[in-house]
Amino acid sequence: MTETNPRKLVALIGCSDEWLCRSLESVFAEKGYDVTRTGSGKQALKLARRGGYDVLMLDEQLHELTGVDVCLALREDPLFDHATPIVIISSSHSTLPGRIKAYAAGAWEYCHLPLDVDGLFLRLVTFLRARQELAASQTTSLMDPASGLYTQFGLHQLAEQLEARAIRNHEAFACVTFTPEQAAPESGQRGNGSAREFFADVVHVVREQARKSDVVAKTGESQLAILAPDTDAAGARLLVARLQRELDAVSKNNARAGSFRLLAGYCAVSDLAAANVDVNELVHRSESTVAHAAAYAHGETVASFDDLYLS
Repeated sequence: MTETNPRKLVALIGCSDEWLCRSLESVFAEKGYDVTRTGSGKQALKLARRGGYDVLMLDEQLHELTGVDVCLALREDPLFDHATPIVIISSSHSTLPGRIKAYAAGAWEYCHLPLDVDGLFLRLVTFLRARQELAASQTTSLMDPASGLYTQFGLHQLAEQLEARAIRNHEAFACVTFTPEQAAPESGQRGNGSAREFFADVVHVVREQARKSDVVAKTGESQLAILAPDTDAAGARLLVARLQRELDAVSKNNARAGSFRLLAGYCAVSDLAAANVDVNELVHRSESTVAHAAAYAHGETVASFDDLYLS
């Protein structure tokens, strides 16, 4: 039997030196990688945030933003896949202060020229194996250890249990998915919190405000979902409004007022038994709604699946 070829690895190389950039591109290509290269630190940060890279190689002396600056910005970005190895390259012999600064910014490795290519790729194999094992474990883990919330896998597992009870009792049922959205500060205010700090606030508020019957899950780097039994469309909107009010209060206390708001999508039915839809489909619909709400909800921060897709 012929084995399916594994996905080709992808590397992002950010180097200010054209010769070094081309040299690294050639080496990574020989190792079977697809390569994207740039000489701009700002462009490297933009590309890395889009995701899809298995390895980031960043020159310590990148233009506009240094490799360490890019690494630090990614470390503070909750949307970035933090299981992605980041290697900082020094054009001169490494110094202890430079190495410490790179590791403090979140670098996985710090190398100097000339590169020990064989040693580097052996370490990358180890890093990528660990990344793959982490991804595999996360797909079957019920709880997210960082937030204390359910994972997406856990959400779907509990959905089946909640569904049986809701159908038996002819209950209403809703799923609400939401994500932070940058919002303009009010007049005289200036938000100063990072995305990571704000998302931590969101997790705290949701855990405090959720009912005992609700199931709260972290379904993305900056996305949460709530399974809400005995909750119809009006109840789903009230839930989002209550969470936003509490979040505003927390933001004001932390001097982050007006910096973010919740962009929410929901799908709700008044009687799950009569709705001809299961709870996992409600989850899928709410996730689809929040993904398109910014473009189609006409400025609203809360969008219904029915309004977006059935109107």
